[in-house]
Amino acid sequence: MKVALVTGAGRGIGAAVAEALAARGIVAVLAVRNPATAHGTAHAIEKAGGRALTVRCDVDEPHDAVTAVARVLDELGRLDIVVNNAGLIEPIGRIADTDPQAWAHTITTNLVGAYNMIHAALPAMLKGGGTVVNLSSGAAHTPREGWSAYCASKAGLAMLTRSLQHEYGEQDIAAYGVQPGLVDTPMQDTIRASGVNEISRVPKAELSPPSLSARVIAWLADTRPADLRGQDLKTMDPAIAGRVA
Repeated sequence: MKVALVTGAGRGIGAAVAEALAARGIVAVLAVRNPATAHGTAHAIEKAGGRALTVRCDVDEPHDAVTAVARVLDELGRLDIVVNNAGLIEPIGRIADTDPQAWAHTITTNLVGAYNMIHAALPAMLKGGGTVVNLSSGAAHTPREGWSAYCASKAGLAMLTRSLQHEYGEQDIAAYGVQPGLVDTPMQDTIRASGVNEISRVPKAELSPPSLSARVIAWLADTRPADLRGQDLKTMDPAIAGRVA
C-alpha cells in the first residue's frame, strides 16, 4: 500500500487531495502546522474507509520536515508520494508597499518549504522510487499586480520541479507541477477581499471546486505517467482531463 504525505492538508486543495488519494487506496499523511485543523479531513477519510495519519509539520523548518518523514517511516514503514501544497498568497500589494519580512516568509513557505520536504523525503523514496507533486500556479509564468512574492515563489517552485526531475529521474523519481487554476478555497477568499488585480474580481460562481484539481493530482501521484514528468501541468488542460477520466 502506497503512502502519501500532503502538506497543508487541513483545508482547501490539500484536504481534497488527501481524500482523493485515500479513495485510491493510498494512506494519506496530513502534514499540518496545527494538527487540530486536520481533524475534519482525517475523519472524512476514515469514514469513507480510508486510512489517515496526522503529523505536525511547519514546512518552513527543515527539522520539522525531517521529523515528519521519520514519523511516517516509523509508523507506516514507507513513503512513496509527497504533495507540496502548503502555501501563502500574502502579502498582497505593490513591491514598495509590502513588508520585507512578510515577503520573505512567503518565499520561504512556498519555495523553501517544498525544498525542505523534498530534501527530507528523498532518502526514503530513492530506495524504491517516489513521486513529488508541487502545487504550482499560472502566477509562476504570468506576473500579477500585487503578487510579487507569490509569483516569484511559484516561478522558483516550477524550476525546482524541473531540477528534481533532471537530477533524479533516472533513479525513478517522478516530479510534476500542477496549476490548479481558479479554485474556491480560503486563499481565493483572501484574494477577493484584497480587490487587487483582475483575479480578485472573478465571480465566485466561476471558481472550480477543490475536488477537480485533487483528482488530477491523485491520478499523477498514483499512475506516475512518464511522458508528463518534469512538467508544469494545467488541471484544465483537456488532454490531461481526458486521461484522468
